[in-house]
This record gives sequence, C-alpha cells and structure tokens, in this order.
Amino acid sequence: MDAETKKVKHRHVELAQKILDIATERGMTRGERLPEQALASRCNVSRTPIRKALQILADRLIVTAEPEGGYLLAIDPASFPGLEDEARPTEETELYNAILRDLSAGRIADSQTVASLQRRYDASRSAVQNALIKLSEDNLAERAPGQQWLIKQFAIGGDAVAKSLEFRLSCEPLALTLPGFHRDGPAITSLRHSMDILRGMNETNFDQKLFERTDFDFHMLIARSCGNPFMSEALVSHHRRRRSSQPPVHVNAYRLMQSNAEHMQILEQIERGQMDLASDLMRVHIQLSHSQRPRLAGRGVPPIFRVVG
Repeated sequence: MDAETKKVKHRHVELAQKILDIATERGMTRGERLPEQALASRCNVSRTPIRKALQILADRLIVTAEPEGGYLLAIDPASFPGLEDEARPTEETELYNAILRDLSAGRIADSQTVASLQRRYDASRSAVQNALIKLSEDNLAERAPGQQWLIKQFAIGGDAVAKSLEFRLSCEPLALTLPGFHRDGPAITSLRHSMDILRGMNETNFDQKLFERTDFDFHMLIARSCGNPFMSEALVSHHRRRRSSQPPVHVNAYRLMQSNAEHMQILEQIERGQMDLASDLMRVHIQLSHSQRPRLAGRGVPPIFRVVG
C-alpha cells in the first residue's frame, strides 16, 4: 500500500470512527439501520466516502450489509472501545511522537521550521508537514510568522501534568455550576450505557480502551454543556491536548473501576439538578485520578462518594 493510498484509507477510518461516535451519541443499538444520507449530512461529506467508511466497518464485523442495500449495526456501539487505524502513515506517527519526546526532553527548541525538522529527523517534507498539522489539530503547535512553527512546550514539559491538574480543578467543578449549564439527556444516556458495561466487568477483564474513550467523552460532555463558550472552548481544547500529549501511565484496573463509579455518581447528580454536589464530586474525582493511588486496604468507593450513594 503506497503512502497516498494509506492517507486516503486513514481518512476513511477516521470517518468510520465518526460514524460510530454519532451512533453512540444517538443511543443506537445493535440491529438499527445506519442511514447513508443522514450520516453524509452530519459529517459534511458526500455519500461515497460514507459508503467506504461503512465498508471498513463491515470488514471488521461492526456493521452488516443488507441484501437490498444499506447497513445495520452488528454491535452495540457504546460497548466498542474504538477503531485501530493500521492505515495511519507510520512515518508521520513516529515523527509526531519523536517531536513531542525531544521537545519534552529539551533536545529541540520550541520554535522550528519544516526544513529544520526535515534535517533533524531525515524525513520527507510532506511527513513533517503532516506531523505539524496533526500537532496543530491537537492544539500542541501553531504557525508563527514566516516559516516558523511554535510547538507548545508548556503542554508537554516536566510540570505539565501538575499544571493541567491546577487548570482542571479551577475550571471543571466551576463549569458544572454555571447558570447556562445544559443537561444533554441523550448524551448522558449514551454515556451511562457505556459506564454500565464497564461496571459489569471485573479487574481481570476490565476493558481499558473502552474506559479511556468513555472517560474522554464524559469530560468533553461537561465541557460542551457548561453554557459558557469561553469556558467550553478552553476545556475542550485542554482535554484534546491532554489525551494526545500526556505519556501513558500504568493505572491498575481497580482505580479505573473506581473512576467509572465516580463518573456515574456525578452524572446522577447532574440528572437530579444537584449541580453544587456534582461540582464537589468532580473536584474529588480529579484529585483522586491525579493521585492514582487506590486504597488497597479497605477497598471501596471514597468516603464522599459513599455518602452520596
């Protein structure tokens, strides 16, 4: 498969994941039809790429083709952890990771040109440009005057996690108490479905990929629902950046199960309209998730969550 073919297929895989995200948001379940025209309108593309994306899903047994045309969901999308994209160009992915790794270690400056990155990594111009575009999409880089690109060192430096915690503790609990907060019923229902699936798992079979997707969707829901466009934009941007830039950290399954339970209690208080309580629970949840040290003696839900339960 040549580079251009890989790039085209990668776009179709991204579109396939978007179709699954739409199905999840709408609370669709196994056996429901995926209407091509509605998906094309929602994704702002023609029906041709939608058909190719649906074919990718069919090849992976996520949807089934009907004899008379069209596709039906073959799985419950809320239970699906996400598509693996083997079509993503390897050179660009490795280059993206190498730039972040070298910047974090102080081996390169935060101001770079395409030519300087080409020389350092012995990479093609298109690969460097695509890696920079992806960094820009993840809010980790931006164009500067002239030929310069500014890579955001503060987002991946040694104290980035601590600064991220400060930002989240300041903003996420507050977002829940803003007067314009909108409770998105269908999105909450869809999230609860995924969380229920996770709750039914144990430490041996816990699906970390499904948790990671559900965790991201949960915090993005809070960001998009807060009712203040400035707060929403800041939180959405931060969560996308956090997902892309923070190095993987081993967290045992018990802590993830505990975190899922905390998400469910916060959602419950949002549905009840108890926004101050939801805000307090969010603050405790962020602090617990940051510490990543579950209590092995006397395991259970943290005290504040037990009181709410």
